[in-house]
Amino acid sequence: MKVNNLFKSRLKIIGIALLFLMPVIYARYLFFFTNFKMHSKGVEHGLLISPIIQLGDFELIEPTTHEIYKLYGRWTLVSFIENKCDKTCEFQLYELRQIRLALGKDGDKIQRLTMAKDNNLISDEQLKLSQGQLLLKDDKDLKRTLNILFKSLSSFDNESIYLIDPYGNLMMQYKKGTNPSGIIKDLERLIRISK
Repeated sequence: MKVNNLFKSRLKIIGIALLFLMPVIYARYLFFFTNFKMHSKGVEHGLLISPIIQLGDFELIEPTTHEIYKLYGRWTLVSFIENKCDKTCEFQLYELRQIRLALGKDGDKIQRLTMAKDNNLISDEQLKLSQGQLLLKDDKDLKRTLNILFKSLSSFDNESIYLIDPYGNLMMQYKKGTNPSGIIKDLERLIRISK
């Protein structure tokens, strides 16, 4: 009689343990052995670039102070200027500045880069209004190489905003019209995770 009760007690303990282990085992099976949610949208507000594109490290210049910065070490928001900087371009520069300011104490972990065929496409007045805006140094080979790398994206659009991680990897694209609060949330999450 005691053996029978002992056996039933052990079966109950094993059953309870299985109740806790089965979801973990099932989740591992779904993750590693199926295509479950392979192409579903995550919590990010932009488009993840897959595979990421390694851009490498290069120097950036702050045109109003002539200070030199490196790409490595900070998250970089990138915008493009194809022609003279018009009202749309000015608004995008303003928007990037506001995104950085909205990050508060984490704003120093972000830098803003504008890629232009010619740095003279942005006037001195526009640069003063968007203080801290960085440009590529006048190196035609570097500009050509970076343009080729960016334009190798099938979804490339010069009106999009791009995100480069602190290691020089092009990793995310925000299409024109993306809500800036979504970009801020993504950056807050990335900064928090990267700590």
